[in-house]
Amino acid sequence: MKPKSKLEHEIVAVSNSLPAIAHNQHKPAFSKCFSHSAVLSRNTAFCLECGHNWKQEIQIKNQKVTCPHCLKKLEYTNKYSNGLKETDYYQIVTAVKDFQIIRMVCISKTMKKLQKPSYFAHEVMQMFITADGSMRYLSKNVMGLSMYIDQWITSSDLELKSNYNTPRLRLTPSFIQPRIKVLPIIKRNGFCGKFYGIAPQILFREILTDSIAETLIKSNQMDLLYYHLRNTPIKRDGKIWGALKICIRNNYIVNDAKLWVDYLDLLEYYWKDLKSVKYVCPADLRKAHDKLMSRKQKEIMKKTFEENKKQIGKNQKHYLKAKQHFFGLTFSEKNISISVIESVKEFLEEACYHNHCVFTNEYYKKQNSLILSAKVDGIPTETIQLSLENFEILQSRGRGNKASKHNKQIRSVMIRNLHHIQNRMKAA
Repeated sequence: MKPKSKLEHEIVAVSNSLPAIAHNQHKPAFSKCFSHSAVLSRNTAFCLECGHNWKQEIQIKNQKVTCPHCLKKLEYTNKYSNGLKETDYYQIVTAVKDFQIIRMVCISKTMKKLQKPSYFAHEVMQMFITADGSMRYLSKNVMGLSMYIDQWITSSDLELKSNYNTPRLRLTPSFIQPRIKVLPIIKRNGFCGKFYGIAPQILFREILTDSIAETLIKSNQMDLLYYHLRNTPIKRDGKIWGALKICIRNNYIVNDAKLWVDYLDLLEYYWKDLKSVKYVCPADLRKAHDKLMSRKQKEIMKKTFEENKKQIGKNQKHYLKAKQHFFGLTFSEKNISISVIESVKEFLEEACYHNHCVFTNEYYKKQNSLILSAKVDGIPTETIQLSLENFEILQSRGRGNKASKHNKQIRSVMIRNLHHIQNRMKAA
């Protein structure tokens, strides 16, 4: 796309004046972003960092080993097949004139037995943010028919783009160069040098355009900021904002935003005073949440089976209409299976088994999320809430509303199979 406005011409001129990224700038990212791996083949271990090999008869699952040659700590990998390639991203955050600039660099590491790894890096995007939070960006081209959003054409040039809905703009880097330069207005709006796992381009725009995000970062409510950006945005006329103001006045930090929001729902259900510090700022959030949730669950279970049956039947029609195109979806890897919850009755069973609030807080009525059940060796282990807006896992919790020991594996299986859910949405 050719620049049309005065602003776009200025952005292209600034982009052309930016210095090329030196090889020394890539080195910290190479060491931070990539794992150190080894391959075990026929009782011989191969270091993929220096090319050395040695006899290693026993391999323990998840065992770490030290290469006797380069002395690096290695993890055995079973993904090796005539070579291993890893790809990641890092960012350089700088400012020129009145532009906050985020330079996105794609890096890759190629490993083979008996060889030292080779590295490759190329700048794929430049994002320009102005003081009012608006953004323009330049990007390399991608393969149009690829199933991946970031199949970059390395030979293409950085060009001004007009598609602002591309998920590439939400890519989160694994590493950010520590020497950063930001506009004074971004510092004024609360940025203190930390990103808290949020992509810089997202964080900067939010604190420049959203006063709630600015308030959250200035009051150090980082988990609520993360919730605000990744879940349903906090509204000024809602109960969350009112309760949040009480937290801020009393220097109460919410460390588990999702649990706290569920707790507010329970307080509202029992007509508790949401302006009271006693209720809104509990000393032990989990204990207070579980107490109310257990109380509500017992009240529900006290009802006769016929009454529950009526409630389930009434809500099942709406749930079927909203989510039936996801029914039948099951993902299985090794001993882990994940399936979409297909009835309101299953919500009740899931809640009773795990002792959490997926039924009591009526998650089957949430339109923009999908609830799934994860089982390990056929045993219910965690309940997963997936956002249908940005396909992120909002929460994955098991017994007592806590993550199980299989949480990481369950999340990995879920992430690897997101495309099945996306395909169902497209076909609906």
